[in-house]
Amino acid sequence: MPASDRRLRWRFRRYASLLLEAAAHALVAFLSGIVGRDADLWVFGAREGEAFGDNAKYLFLHVAATRPGIRVVWVSRDRDAVRALRTRGYEAYHLFSPRGVLLQFRAGVVFLTHNFKDVNRWAVGGATTVVLWHGIALKRISWDAELAELPPIVRSASRYLYRRYDRVTLTGRGTLDSFVSGFRLPPSRFVVTGYPRTDALFDSVPDADVGVATGTLADLRRLSAEHDVLLYLPTFRENPAERASERIDLDALDRLLDAHDAYLAVKLHPDERLERDLDEYPRILRIPSWSDVYPMLPHADALVTDYSSIYFEYLLLDRPVVFYPYDLPSYRSERGFYYAYDEVTPGPVASDFDGLLAAIERTLAGDDPYETERCAVRRRFFDHPAGGRAAAVFDAVAALME
Repeated sequence: MPASDRRLRWRFRRYASLLLEAAAHALVAFLSGIVGRDADLWVFGAREGEAFGDNAKYLFLHVAATRPGIRVVWVSRDRDAVRALRTRGYEAYHLFSPRGVLLQFRAGVVFLTHNFKDVNRWAVGGATTVVLWHGIALKRISWDAELAELPPIVRSASRYLYRRYDRVTLTGRGTLDSFVSGFRLPPSRFVVTGYPRTDALFDSVPDADVGVATGTLADLRRLSAEHDVLLYLPTFRENPAERASERIDLDALDRLLDAHDAYLAVKLHPDERLERDLDEYPRILRIPSWSDVYPMLPHADALVTDYSSIYFEYLLLDRPVVFYPYDLPSYRSERGFYYAYDEVTPGPVASDFDGLLAAIERTLAGDDPYETERCAVRRRFFDHPAGGRAAAVFDAVAALME
């Protein structure tokens, strides 16, 4: 089948799915209005049902541990995640299982990180919906990105679904304008609480190791006790020729790390592959693509990234960040940013691999003149640059439900 035909069929399926989702949401909202929903039953999902992670994970763990009056349920497509949570004593179900569907139909509050596909989108109409989101929006999102290109009737369905979001959490008032623009929702729908996942940067969160590559975490914890450890977390590109795996020289990188007795841990997108086996490089570790990295961040002395919003949260640790946006002009023109890149990247910015090596070498040598810039960006985007963010989200939702 020609590529153009495949794209056409994919678009048709996507459009039909959105229309059906909006119709089902409205119908279930009507039915649940008759049956009623349980305000003390909270259902959580993340990343279109594929993982136990992100802000929903840390809020789920917090509420389960501290709020016995609230029944918390995790739903997922990932049977391994469901099994792992049940082993720890939590209530979790496959999102399409009979019990899971029933609980989602009865839930008073539903928590999302991406969209209604995080849970069973056919069963949650009428529930109070809280979007915890998955990062500060450096890149343009939603209505400022792909949704604006939808056909008119499909845009209407998407607009209906977005208007079902009762609250969206933010890290600070400095992010409000971008989210209002991207979500096309009034400012009153947004609440500044911070992100629950940042609690892992400040304190140990019980059972946060669920959904984490524990072997890699143990390696990083051990190595960071005596060595400098860096994390490389690049953004995924659709074009294989532009992916990070094509823009790094592992041999040169390993030599540099060896010269400084340092280590680098790399996490790539599931669809991205390295041609070389990392076992050949004793100074470079692979973080499995499925793993939550937030428990690993406190063990990293510096972060290397490009456009990933995780760097904003890493700034809460006040440690160096090296930026490697090798495709900045094309990425800016194709995806677009809410903020001037140079104004919100408090660290060395390398446009090619040689520049990246030089920036890493300076960082490992302790050359870090960016503390003032990091502080300025942190103050701009975080109203509460400390722990306790899951508790703040709980308080905001509890107030909403009163």
